[in-house]
Amino acid sequence: MTTLDRTTRETGRAGLSLSGLVGRALSPAYRAMKMRSERAALQAMPDVLLKDIGISRSQIEYSVRYRQFDTDE
Repeated sequence: MTTLDRTTRETGRAGLSLSGLVGRALSPAYRAMKMRSERAALQAMPDVLLKDIGISRSQIEYSVRYRQFDTDE
C-alpha cells in the first residue's frame, strides 16, 4: 500500500488529494482530444473498412461520442 493510499484510507477523503484534483480537471480535456483523434481516424477510413467495423460513415459521430467501441488497443 502506498503512502497516498494509506492517507486517503485513514482520512476517508478519497479524491481530495492534489493528484485527484488535477486528474479530474484534465479528464474532460483528455477525453475531448481523444474523441477528436478517433473521429479523424474513422473519417480517414474508406467505406469498406468502416463496413468491416460495423458502422457507416453517418454513424461515426455517434460511435465516437457514445463509445460504441474502444479504439485504444
